[in-house]
Amino acid sequence: MFKTEAGQKRYFAAYDATLALWPVPVTAMQVPTRFGTTHINICGSADAPPLVLLPGAAVSSTMWYPNIAALSGAYRVYALDIIGDMGKSVCTQRPTKALEYVQWLGDVFDALRLEHAHVVGISLGGFLALKLAQLAPERVRNLVLLSPASLLSIRPSFYLRVAAAILWPRLSPEKRQRLFLGMASPNAAPMITQLMTPTDFRYRMFFAKAETDAELRRVKAPTLLLLGEHEVIYPAETALKRAMKLMPNVEAALVADAGHAVNIDQPEKVNQYILAFLDQ
Repeated sequence: MFKTEAGQKRYFAAYDATLALWPVPVTAMQVPTRFGTTHINICGSADAPPLVLLPGAAVSSTMWYPNIAALSGAYRVYALDIIGDMGKSVCTQRPTKALEYVQWLGDVFDALRLEHAHVVGISLGGFLALKLAQLAPERVRNLVLLSPASLLSIRPSFYLRVAAAILWPRLSPEKRQRLFLGMASPNAAPMITQLMTPTDFRYRMFFAKAETDAELRRVKAPTLLLLGEHEVIYPAETALKRAMKLMPNVEAALVADAGHAVNIDQPEKVNQYILAFLDQ
């Protein structure tokens, strides 16, 4: 998916620099799927319950650096690079619909010999986690949604913010973070650096459609939903109320002083929320 070897080399260097922020031992693994080879960063005790992490678009599995120590202390963590997106997965056939992403996740689970797992997803990863819970509910023990991309339609202004952040070279790092994420957090700097690395990657964004009422009602797995109060992709309070009205088994909270990257803006709070929820 990289147009040039030099672009791939630059990106992998940025990827590895972010992964180096993980304060725990990490094992890299590649597993085959019908859509290509999936790269997974694995940590935590092999005997611990499995926890699958799905990142946001364009940022890779390395984005969990503020959370991985806490999560891997209690779980065997499998952090996936989404097929067809940024990361070290190698896509041979790009998924174009939600069902195909669920098939991809099923292939990954099978390759890892996981009947089911706790699943945590943020942004695009939250959308994919929702689809897995809807279309393959037997795979999901508990569901954690952080700023999921599909609770409401994404504001058109968000795409303008992203375009400005990418195309305006003189922006300060703080202003670029605010455009991408809704607020500037020092914790987000490594992720933004990786995101802005020139890569020559043939990137095609997957646009998540807003969930219908019926789709949200279909999610039966115990679910934790966390949204930052400064969410930029849709009105956070409206999305929270919609989820609480329609999802039959959801706990939800608005996280203060956090934007779209809620796990990075408030890592200690989010880690506590997740661990307490999964430990019930």
